[in-house]
Amino acid sequence: MRLTNATEQAISIMAIIAMQDPSTMVTSDIIYNKLSVSQSYIKKLLRKLVVSNLIESISGSNGGFRLKKDISNISLLEIVEAIEGPIVTFPDKGVITRAFSDFDKKAVCGHNIVLNYFKDADNEWKNYLKLVSIEDILKKIFQTDIPFVDWNKI
Repeated sequence: MRLTNATEQAISIMAIIAMQDPSTMVTSDIIYNKLSVSQSYIKKLLRKLVVSNLIESISGSNGGFRLKKDISNISLLEIVEAIEGPIVTFPDKGVITRAFSDFDKKAVCGHNIVLNYFKDADNEWKNYLKLVSIEDILKKIFQTDIPFVDWNKI
């Protein structure tokens, strides 16, 4: 599985929102200007993050986006799955079963064995991504407390 550019952009969006001064919200205009990506594309990503309950959107003149939960509780896995969907690396199109159909039960057995190896690998990757939070990343970047900024004024 190769993640799309949208995942990197979503992680950046989450970091921007996480660093936003809690007394104000960050607007989509600020986000798409910071990322140099089209406004309509950023709005699609923001929508996916809202639907996944990672951020919330407030409309109005003082509106914008903010985190829906603490940054220590937002994992890379949640962001990846919000943007890419569930992690499933094996295409599972039945090719193994068709290729070895002369062997009936062995073909199905072989298919299931390969599928299970990929499921195990997917679970290992998911479990690792679950352990890494946005807070972990930002603390590693800044090597101190995470600075809050008002992106709307920068």
